[in-house]
Amino acid sequence: MPESELGCLGILSGRGGKDSPVSEPVFCSLLCRAAPSYGLRVIVFTPDGVSEDGRTVRGFVRTGEGWRPATSAAPDIVYNRIFCRGPEERRSASRALNALARSLAWSRGLPDKWRVHEILRRNRKAALLLPETKRYNGSRSLERMLAEREDGVFLKPRAGTHGRRTLHAAPWAASPGGLLARGRDGENREIIRVFEDRRQGLEWIDRFIGGQGFIMQPFLQLSGSGGQPFDVRVLMQKDGNGRWTLGGMAVRLGPRGSLTSNLHGGGTAVHPASFLRKQYGGAAANILAELALASAFLPPLLEAGFGRLGELGLDFGIDPGGRIWLLEANSKPGRSAFALTGDLDAARRSAENPLAYARYLLLTRRRSPARLWTGTDYPED
Repeated sequence: MPESELGCLGILSGRGGKDSPVSEPVFCSLLCRAAPSYGLRVIVFTPDGVSEDGRTVRGFVRTGEGWRPATSAAPDIVYNRIFCRGPEERRSASRALNALARSLAWSRGLPDKWRVHEILRRNRKAALLLPETKRYNGSRSLERMLAEREDGVFLKPRAGTHGRRTLHAAPWAASPGGLLARGRDGENREIIRVFEDRRQGLEWIDRFIGGQGFIMQPFLQLSGSGGQPFDVRVLMQKDGNGRWTLGGMAVRLGPRGSLTSNLHGGGTAVHPASFLRKQYGGAAANILAELALASAFLPPLLEAGFGRLGELGLDFGIDPGGRIWLLEANSKPGRSAFALTGDLDAARRSAENPLAYARYLLLTRRRSPARLWTGTDYPED
């Protein structure tokens, strides 16, 4: 290993698709190209590529414009970017991370949405940002919440990602005793179901949930003047000094009439300042300032509850009155929104900050015999 090279950064990822052998090929390519400037080399691998004893990994490295298979000694540091969509994937990821226990973990992950809510609601300042949130405990729990909310109830998996398996349940205007359920299934396809009998609708929703952990929140009116749902994604990252910094901010716009603004559901992204000025006029500057302040104080709260983190995607909704709501915190955030907005500086920072933080962690470990946290990640993201 050259003297200038600090070590190897391993990216634990899911399987690639037909166009690339690695998942998140654009992001992984950016990491690989920038890594030498930070004294790092990068290998991307799946859980299946980790040897039983954790001493080697099989994966892919970037060469020129393509990927080639490679085998490496266990990476010095592991950046967990795998999104587990089922129990078997979670078990496989957990086995791989356990085998790589001698490697330094780039970050912990966050647990499920309910546990994150429970930590944040204990802080008076953070609690003001949180919508009312309850656990789904069968049809009666949903029925009770529906009786209190004329705009309906939003249901989402405690461990879901990318807007999958989300539902909006609301009274059906065409039938006083009916129910409308709309949302997305596990493949992110749109669902719309109407029931003249509310009891039948509640039973269908219970089957849809199928024993998976779900939370319920009031359905918030979070659409722009054009009828498109939107939220604000704020990316908070640790820099080369181990300090939290704002990596970028983007408004994510969903298709007109859709339930969510998630990019995986067909949405796009625009620059926040101009969009918010159109929606809120002179109040936009104050809203942006509130978003920046909220984004700065939330990461330390979550670290205090769950351990060291490297980055967070914070998703905020803004209602017609300009009130900010924290919709979700994600410890494995995407960053494609910044390229869509044309904010090339944010796109570059969002890709390079993980390298700067990895370098910081490796240098810190060299200076101190005490190992930073190396346990397995939460598998829920």
